Amino acid sequence: MKTKQKWTLLLSSILFLTITSCVEKSKQDNEEPQEEEQEITKTPRGIISLGEAKELCDNYETRRAKSILEFEMAQNPEKEFIPTQAINFDFKTIKKYIKYVEKRAKKAKVKPDSIRIYLANYGKDGKDPNRNTVFMLPTANINGEYGGFYIGVDGEAKLIRNYWPKDSGNGQGMEQKSKASFLPSLKFSPYQDGSLILNDGHSTPPPPGDFN
Repeated sequence: MKTKQKWTLLLSSILFLTITSCVEKSKQDNEEPQEEEQEITKTPRGIISLGEAKELCDNYETRRAKSILEFEMAQNPEKEFIPTQAINFDFKTIKKYIKYVEKRAKKAKVKPDSIRIYLANYGKDGKDPNRNTVFMLPTANINGEYGGFYIGVDGEAKLIRNYWPKDSGNGQGMEQKSKASFLPSLKFSPYQDGSLILNDGHSTPPPPGDFN
């Protein structure tokens, strides 16, 4: 009889713990979506009004786009040129890029905390000749120094500023020089030089109807 009572007590305790655990888990599952929903609906810092956005676009067209047009037409007066004023990256690309950076950074044991956006130009021989563009570069604190980073051949995160030689403008860094003898295409391959830089946005003239 005593043995039966012990087993009954043990089973009751297990059942109680199981039910309690399920209730607690259900409570947490219900709370997490609510917290996520509150975070999503909270306006992020940096959101600007439609009016301010139009003012910024107008300022660019007046103070930059006209100067770019004059410069390009002076270089090649026979060819029509419309300055770039928008660059598109689809949501899927941005999400995939962020996950890619986080995965590579985690493996390198570094935590990126921002994305630096550089203004750039393809030049006369680029894939989109003479057009302005942007590229994105993740930044982090690495060994007490802050800046844009890449993943070195040893798998560690390194500051891009240290990739370039201090006494030369030939575009080859110290790490790049050490590998140039058997990786001649290193300069041009993001998979070989550990680049985490995103480009290839779709540049366009002023999109019709948004702010004009």
